[in-house]
Amino acid sequence: MTAKGRILIVDDDPDFVKSTKMMLLADGYEVVAAGDGKEGLKKVQEVQPDLIILDIMMESMFEGFSLLASLRSDPAFASFKNIPILMVSSVRADTGSRFSFEDPEDMGGLPDPDDYLDKPFKPKELLERVADLLRRYRSKV
Repeated sequence: MTAKGRILIVDDDPDFVKSTKMMLLADGYEVVAAGDGKEGLKKVQEVQPDLIILDIMMESMFEGFSLLASLRSDPAFASFKNIPILMVSSVRADTGSRFSFEDPEDMGGLPDPDDYLDKPFKPKELLERVADLLRRYRSKV
């Protein structure tokens, strides 16, 4: 059976990685994981994923945004800048508020992800978002 696509999960929470990986594998995706932004950038080059699921807060509060900025604007990653990125965060569950991607001033000029999900999320919601992002990305290529 051919995989529906290769997904890279970049998150420092091993339980989140394990559960998300199981959901994606069960739905026919190939899954690779990285535990931080530095490893994530290395994995992007090694495995050339079709989509990235990226946690915002890892070792530092904005590590996910740093990886996003590198992929979208660093010339060293120019061939990967169009990979769709689904950012995820538990900030809403932890604080009651969430990151706002609608107001550019809130994000300090950082590039926007392609989509965003609050943790925890339902498996169906994740799989729908992943399928939609891949469909949109592949229609552009």
